[in-house]
Amino acid sequence: MATTSHTPHMTKAILAKEILKTRRAFWCSLGLTAFFTIYAILGINRVITTHGVEHVWLIMLMKDQTFTDSIKYVPLLCGLLVGLAQMMPEMQQNRLKLTLHLPCPQNRLLMTMLATGFGELTVIYLIQFVAIGVYYSRIIAPEMTCYVLFNTLPWYLAGYTAYFFSAAVCLEGKWKRRMILALIAAGVVTLYFIQPMPGAYNGVLLPAIVVTLLLTWLCIGSIVRFRQGLID
Repeated sequence: MATTSHTPHMTKAILAKEILKTRRAFWCSLGLTAFFTIYAILGINRVITTHGVEHVWLIMLMKDQTFTDSIKYVPLLCGLLVGLAQMMPEMQQNRLKLTLHLPCPQNRLLMTMLATGFGELTVIYLIQFVAIGVYYSRIIAPEMTCYVLFNTLPWYLAGYTAYFFSAAVCLEGKWKRRMILALIAAGVVTLYFIQPMPGAYNGVLLPAIVVTLLLTWLCIGSIVRFRQGLID
């Protein structure tokens, strides 16, 4: 009962610790996202200034161009940055063993950690997503705005995927397994960037979201293996 009564307070303490640990990565990621979002918007404004908004419409309709390629890899970089900043200290500074001995259920502890990083990335991605949506809604039809936004969703899924894989790799105690996880991560993330044309992933977005969320089990597996003493 003592452990249970202290669990909510411990959860809040862990949440505060994770926010403090990732604050620099969060602000760096937010700044990076803001920079490339503004860069993409300025690029479109330049086209509108020189050729007119009709030219933007024409290129989007005839060439399947969405003018968002400059932000393509930003969510991926943010996911890696937050994941590494959050989980690398746990292993490098031998914090993980101490953390796992806190009076809090193991799964709740890990989920609180992952929820912190996931939540921070969601805030960053939403800001960019809304900014792009608001800007495009002022210059093109609603249907085309939705088309542009749907085209960015695989990139955000790649960012979440990179976050969960980087967390699993950092929490894994065996170097051989780390290398295997890293190779699998590279292969999975690459799948989000091989689209032949904008909108090619629309039909598989829902299964991709489910698979991305299930990657939390990789992190749980790494924790279980660590507690079993499977470390180099």
